[in-house]
Amino acid sequence: MADDPTADFPDSLTLDEAFRSAFYMVLECLEIEHEPSQDIALLAQYVWTDPARWQDWQRAVGRALSDGGLADPDHEGVWKDRPAMPYSPKEVQP
Repeated sequence: MADDPTADFPDSLTLDEAFRSAFYMVLECLEIEHEPSQDIALLAQYVWTDPARWQDWQRAVGRALSDGGLADPDHEGVWKDRPAMPYSPKEVQP
């Protein structure tokens, strides 16, 4: 069995570390996809260049802290108790 790559990870991240982690996740998606969708490319461009990205990130963190666990990384499809990702982000407002 391979070593656990998360064994040395801290139990929590700072806002800055979490933002950088999300940024690298977007880059991973770009690198993994043979022909990445325009949506992923636009998201990558946004997190790379948009001056409002930090305020948007802080708002997103606030939503994550108050959603009651709706977005569950261990649940297939991420949205717990929902069959698919909602069409509109407004549908998941806590």
